[in-house]
Amino acid sequence: MQGVDLRRVFARVPRVGKVDGCTHCYSESDLKLLGGDPAKVPDDLVGAFAREVTDQWSEHQYGLVWRGLAPRILDQLEAVPDERMLHGLPFAHFSTWPQEEQAAVRQRLREMLTRAVTGGADRYAMESLICNAAHADCDLKPWLRFLDTLTGPDADAGIASLARHWADELAAGEEPQLWWYPEDPAAPVREWLHSDSLHKRLSRMGAREALIAIERL
Repeated sequence: MQGVDLRRVFARVPRVGKVDGCTHCYSESDLKLLGGDPAKVPDDLVGAFAREVTDQWSEHQYGLVWRGLAPRILDQLEAVPDERMLHGLPFAHFSTWPQEEQAAVRQRLREMLTRAVTGGADRYAMESLICNAAHADCDLKPWLRFLDTLTGPDADAGIASLARHWADELAAGEEPQLWWYPEDPAAPVREWLHSDSLHKRLSRMGAREALIAIERL
């Protein structure tokens, strides 16, 4: 599904009409726009919907609105990797979406992560993208395993940067931003940092600073 056309995949999502949302935060016209043609929703409203706390929305409408806006939400995530952009996927019941839609979202996220890791994105952007992606599964582990599949010197450099960043963050008591609130958000990252696959990669490329930071955890 390389280069999947998300707009084609999500073109037939039913429209909900006026959305039942917080009228203190959103105007009547905003709520009508959100439930109508996704192409007509202003960019700032798309972003506000994605980042908004989910208890502002009707659960029976939320998934349909999210699906309709999915191509645009993912575009915004890649342009500006905000840590809350995909936090609503569990509330949108992502695991119940049609298989083609789920596969398209996962493929787009893999493509985003690959471009970020191999394209010199800063460590905060890489962290935000992978934590956002984890909301598709409520699990970081599949996305950490995906990092291990990336090869080449550009991937090595990006992963070394991310590993050093995460080792420093965990040593300082920081945790990944995961909005399904797992009991120990940092556990999958610790496991990955101490994995044989990452150690072999960092040793092969001579990423001494990252290795030392991990050893200090």
